Parts: sequence; C-alpha cells; structure tokens
Amino acid sequence: MVTIVANGKTVISNQEIPGITGGALDSNEGEPGPLYFQGDHGPIEFRNITITPAK
Repeated sequence: MVTIVANGKTVISNQEIPGITGGALDSNEGEPGPLYFQGDHGPIEFRNITITPAK
C-alpha cells in the first residue's frame, strides 16, 4: 500500500501496488530494497522526502 503527498497535496491515497512494476530490478517484491524516484517527462527536483516504513 502506498500514499504519496506532493507539495502538500495527497495525489495517491492508500493504494495497493498489485505486483512488480516495469522498472523492477527483480521479482522479490516483498523484500526490502532500493526506492527509485522517476521523472521522465522533463526536469524534476526533489527535496524534503520522508519515507515511513509500514508497521
């Protein structure tokens, strides 16, 4: 499940990611691993990123 807040606005709220995505490194979707941010439609900047692990 994932919730995404961008610029103070919730853009994805508690949605399930049903399986691996096209950018997955391998099929071990339940294992901890890297998190990638993608911006492929022009320049993009990120700051103040907070990642909260599931409980």
